Amino acid sequence: MADKVGINIKDNPNFRKEAGIFSLIAFSLGNIIGSGILILPAVTASLAGPLSPFVWLIGGILLLPVVIVYSKLARIFPFVGSKIRFINVTHGKVMASSVGWLYLIGTLLTIPIEAEATANYLSYVFPSIMYRGHPTIIGYFIESIIVIIIYLLVYLGIRGLSISVNTITYAKLGILIVYVLAVGYLDFHLSNFSMKFSPSFSNFLYAIALTMFAYGGFRSAMVYAGESKSDTGKAIMIAFVLSMIIYTLVPLVFIASLSTSVLSSGWSSLSKMTAPLAESAIIAGVPALGALFILDGVISPSGASLIGAGDLIRYSYALAKAGSFPKVLGKVDVKRGIPILPVILFGAFSLLTLFMLSTFEESIGYLVATRILAYSTGPVSLFILSEKKSDKVLSFIAFLVTGLIFSFVGFPKTLFGTLVILLAILAMIPFSRNYIPALWYLGFSGIVTLITYFTLPTLFYLPIIILASTAFFYLATKTAKGDGENDL
Repeated sequence: MADKVGINIKDNPNFRKEAGIFSLIAFSLGNIIGSGILILPAVTASLAGPLSPFVWLIGGILLLPVVIVYSKLARIFPFVGSKIRFINVTHGKVMASSVGWLYLIGTLLTIPIEAEATANYLSYVFPSIMYRGHPTIIGYFIESIIVIIIYLLVYLGIRGLSISVNTITYAKLGILIVYVLAVGYLDFHLSNFSMKFSPSFSNFLYAIALTMFAYGGFRSAMVYAGESKSDTGKAIMIAFVLSMIIYTLVPLVFIASLSTSVLSSGWSSLSKMTAPLAESAIIAGVPALGALFILDGVISPSGASLIGAGDLIRYSYALAKAGSFPKVLGKVDVKRGIPILPVILFGAFSLLTLFMLSTFEESIGYLVATRILAYSTGPVSLFILSEKKSDKVLSFIAFLVTGLIFSFVGFPKTLFGTLVILLAILAMIPFSRNYIPALWYLGFSGIVTLITYFTLPTLFYLPIIILASTAFFYLATKTAKGDGENDL
């Protein structure tokens, strides 16, 4: 279908097609069940109380049209870094640069956030790692070691990365299954769901938005599509359905396992739990499982960071192909089968950001804003590339969903995403005259940002978001004009 817009798409032959279907599933699933599964069940419970399992279910169902869109795009564009490259094909390098920077910043933020999640869990056993919610010198040292190991594994290339990701992902999946079965059987208090709690509408919607920190990892398999002969779209759907089941059952069991003494401090106090699932397992009388979760507190976030670091290298290649990055950042090493320079640069930047971010709960809202904004480009591109009426309807629905979820994160997080787009467009205008197709993107994020600035989410403001999203979807499809790619 790329031929429809008259652009020849190809990958550097030095990339190796060594990732199988189970690796592709692991790339997406491993990124979904990173630190989110360890900490967010408590955070969403503090915001939505006993409705937390429904928050995860609603979040998954809400995102499902977007997931289907990207699974279709994965089949159309089975190339390295395709999440950025299909945008270049339909809307040009200025637009691709805007989205690419959202992905880059979002992923660069993810790695230190995941490292902090690891420190958080370890502090349950070693309190000296954290002090008042922030890492100590020892904590920062541990986080730094984790980041260095992650980039060393990425340096090994796709084979070494696949083996590492497969091992980590399927191991933590097994741990979660044991948690649901063991704790659910031994310590399930149905009465916990009848305890009084009246979350505000804005808090409930924000809890749904926070689920996107976890679910947003579903697209990772797309980044490695050019390094596999398997069906990437199928892998994405399998990973997402599995994650929906996990993220519904784990919060359900977590809430049901809590003792009266824990809940007596109020639902909001749950956000202060340093190792929610480990504490839940210990309360249920399974200390061995609690200890296993402390270990998983190191494994899960590190696995997600490993996938994210691998994603960054492919983003760099995709942006170099689009002409948004210098060609040297997309040069593929013959021996390793990946660009090497980005491994060094992004590794150094990840170490630097460890000392710049706030706490886990505060940081993920900004990350969610960048992820959701990037979601919106997929539906627009599929609408343009597909001739099927069903795909066009699906694209429109998925775009409206992205507009709604983006508004849920609230101000100033929406402003952060808008500023990233603005700076990316301004940076690329001197290098390309094809900037008109990117203006709708800035307008879309800007209008939603203004709405969130003037009002908190209510039932009455949702139609305004839908109408605004409809208008910008029309502009996005009518102003589309793609660019060619560089040879690398």
